[in-house]
Amino acid sequence: MNNFQKIIIENKEYYIVDSIQNLRAEDSFIYRKNKLKMYKGNGEARKYVGSYLGSSGDRLSDFFEYKEWGKGQINNKRVYSPIQTSNCFFSKSNLLKYMYDARIEYQNQEQIYNYDISKLYAENLASISELESEKIFFSIYDVSDLTSNSLSRGYIRSDDQIWDIWRKLVLPKISYLSILKLLPTNGDKLNQSPLFYFRILLDYQFRSIVHPSLIRTTTEFETIEKIKKEPQKSVGRQGADLYRKKVIEHMPQCPFTKISDDKLLIASHIKPYRICIKEGREDQAIDYLNGLSLTPTYDKLFDQGYITFKNNGDLVCGTLLSSYTWEKLNINPNAINNLRIYPENRTEYLEYHRNYVFQDDINDFV
Repeated sequence: MNNFQKIIIENKEYYIVDSIQNLRAEDSFIYRKNKLKMYKGNGEARKYVGSYLGSSGDRLSDFFEYKEWGKGQINNKRVYSPIQTSNCFFSKSNLLKYMYDARIEYQNQEQIYNYDISKLYAENLASISELESEKIFFSIYDVSDLTSNSLSRGYIRSDDQIWDIWRKLVLPKISYLSILKLLPTNGDKLNQSPLFYFRILLDYQFRSIVHPSLIRTTTEFETIEKIKKEPQKSVGRQGADLYRKKVIEHMPQCPFTKISDDKLLIASHIKPYRICIKEGREDQAIDYLNGLSLTPTYDKLFDQGYITFKNNGDLVCGTLLSSYTWEKLNINPNAINNLRIYPENRTEYLEYHRNYVFQDDINDFV
């Protein structure tokens, strides 16, 4: 068990013994008021989780500890068999974070929807805020295609209220479901029933911190005019070059790879550049303390919120990547002081990254 990544939920520590990531919110599942204009119909309350035949079927059965996919039929009548009873849960904090990430898409609607979904935002946010506990448990049932169907698609659904609530939040194409399989770190692991932590997340480019509409808040013409009027505050090419130079001077090597060749180093913003500009904080956009020298792979990990750093500089690894991926990256997510940066005078930027860029809830790791 020592090789499994850990997570803390409501002050209780768990091992992540398995996970299913990136289950897309397909059109067949999407609630009717959230549908894109290109699609019709009302959507179904059942969620596709994979094929239940072959090696992928073995994987699905092992994950949910259930092997009766598609067999729910007695005397030619459909029977919905329980897969896990009251062992699955959503967290209120994850649902609130999803709504925060999705707020600009709800308001500006980069995709073309059947309805004006901006009218749904307050209603959906209220439905989450009214939840009385952090963990909301529910049961799931097998509503898969029957074994007589050659497609053998595995589906789950629930009759609990939280299932209806999360369905109404989810935006099509750009959202996905992540399921973590958890065991408590204390007690007899062999005799413990697993918990299944359901989370919804938004594609990076549609999160409110980097939403496409933010890219267009300042046109090229406006940027040129601003540089002409206030060259000393320029955030154009000259400002970017100076920012990169100062970041690398202050942090001359990537802490992950130890590479110091500046041709391979990226000056990665801690608080995203677009947010600094949107808030009118050009000083932060070109502040070298708002930057880390990282090689490309690790720049992407940091930029898209798969990793972050504490105020003391210690690395924190999120839960959206597999143990195999962490191993290939030569990172141990469980190691204390596995890797750290020099955090001096970066507190404000690091706090922003943890709270708004990091894709997990930082409280699950502290």
